[in-house]
Amino acid sequence: MIEQRRVHYIDWLRVLAVLLLFPFHVSRVFNAGDPFYVKSPYVSSALGAVLSFISVWHMPLLFLLAGASSYFALRKRTVGKYAIERVKRLLLPFIFGFLVLIPPQTWIGGRFNSGYAGSFLHYLTSTDFLVFNIRDGGDYYGGFGIGHLWFVLWLFMISMVALPLLAWGRGERGQAALARFARVLAHPLGWLVAAFILAVGEALPDPVRINPFYYMAFFVLGYAIMFDGSVIETAERIRWPALITGFAVAAWFALTWRWRDSLPDPSAERAAITIVANLGCWLVLLGMLGLGKRHLDKPGPALAYLAPASYPLYIIHQTVIVLAAYVIVDLAIPGSVQWLLLFVVAVTGTFAVYEAVRRVPWLRKGFGLR
Repeated sequence: MIEQRRVHYIDWLRVLAVLLLFPFHVSRVFNAGDPFYVKSPYVSSALGAVLSFISVWHMPLLFLLAGASSYFALRKRTVGKYAIERVKRLLLPFIFGFLVLIPPQTWIGGRFNSGYAGSFLHYLTSTDFLVFNIRDGGDYYGGFGIGHLWFVLWLFMISMVALPLLAWGRGERGQAALARFARVLAHPLGWLVAAFILAVGEALPDPVRINPFYYMAFFVLGYAIMFDGSVIETAERIRWPALITGFAVAAWFALTWRWRDSLPDPSAERAAITIVANLGCWLVLLGMLGLGKRHLDKPGPALAYLAPASYPLYIIHQTVIVLAAYVIVDLAIPGSVQWLLLFVVAVTGTFAVYEAVRRVPWLRKGFGLR
């Protein structure tokens, strides 16, 4: 089992993954071919390809880190206390965010994309924000939606569904079995096992277009690899080859979507591509874990500030981006200047809101702060 000291590189990787959301969601305002609450008149297909590349591994990384963090959380508390903490840190912030932070986004989406003419007060009091919109853009066109808080809700549900496995991992037999499984994942054939598990999760029914089974696979794998140090040792040793190879596969996957869509579904070709893509994603995650272990496994003032801030920053950031974008996209300035201005406003605005929230005791719970 991995030592019980604070594993700082897990915290750092989570912080960096959350900070990446600033340029990612700012770029959603400018990428072509993909709806969003607000769109600039300056859109780019190349930017869309970059976002597709990031999407291959970014949210998987967050779920993997959540699983790893659950391992350490359950070393310090009972399963019951872990479940209560999940309610406080995930479910309550989700409910708060759904009622307070999502309606401004969907109202703007309705005004920008659907010509909704009602005021924000009318949008709330008339319950228009709860009207289910079955258009392809969903809540980007106004009405019911959970926006970026899908991650919070999925993580809560996955944590609860996985609770029997997490509890089993606290016992002697469970620890031994998961340690053996982790040792398998440390070897090249084990990477194929991981890719196959992820492919199975991806193939399971996805009624809501954001497959919970797929992300649960990353969560469980993140939990399992912490039971033996061999995975992290391997990741540190192969960090650059794994990252470069994984990035190459992710780029290929992002750039070949038209060809993939032309293949029969289901087919052996699609199944093979899915396994290769998930192997590439797994290699990216191994490379990041290895780089984190080698270079980021240390405390410091920046981490002391950012680690507790990362979750509230996630909850806040997209609302700030959408509100600011609604004004900025109408400014008579070049697209690159719009992007830079929106990025600066998003970062400064989000951190300003966080600084205000963390000083108000009754608001802290709504943003997942202890």
